[in-house]
Amino acid sequence: MTASPVILCYDGSDDAAVAIQRAAALFGGRPAVVLVAWPRAQAQLTYAWPGMVYAEDLDALDKAAADAAAELAERGATLAREAGLDAEPMAMRASGPIWQAILAAADDRDAAAIVLGSRGLSGIRSLVLGSVSNAVVHHATRPTLVVRHGCPAEDQDVAQAA
Repeated sequence: MTASPVILCYDGSDDAAVAIQRAAALFGGRPAVVLVAWPRAQAQLTYAWPGMVYAEDLDALDKAAADAAAELAERGATLAREAGLDAEPMAMRASGPIWQAILAAADDRDAAAIVLGSRGLSGIRSLVLGSVSNAVVHHATRPTLVVRHGCPAEDQDVAQAA
C-alpha cells in the first residue's frame, strides 16, 4: 500500500522553496505532490483589465497560464527531488479561490498533510490582500504546516504547524 502524499504548495517564491526543504526534512519517506494552482483568466481580468474581452483572448490566456503553471510545478518538483523527496508536479486551474483548489487537490489525493510557505503578511495587510495559507489552515480537515516568512531551511524551530 502506497503512503498518502504530502501536498507541497509552490508559487515560485523563496518562501515556498524553503517550505519544500522543510517538508523534505519532516516527510522524507512519503511521496509528494508539488501543486501550483492558478486562477482562471476571466477571474484575473475582472480586476485587472476592464473593457471588452473576447473568448479567444481568455482561451489564449488560460493556455499560457496552464503552460506557465506546469513549468513552475516541474521546477518545484525538481527542488523537492533535490531535497530528497519522491515528488511529482501538479498544475491545477482554480475555479474559485486558490485555497479552495489546494484543499480540493489534497482531498483528491487523500493527502497526509499540506505544506505551504507564508508570505509574512500580518495585520491589516493580510486582511486587505487575503492570505492563502490563513484560509487553508482555517478550512483544512487534514494536518497543515505553514513555514513562516523568512524561515531559513536549516532553522527547524521556527516552522509553525496548524
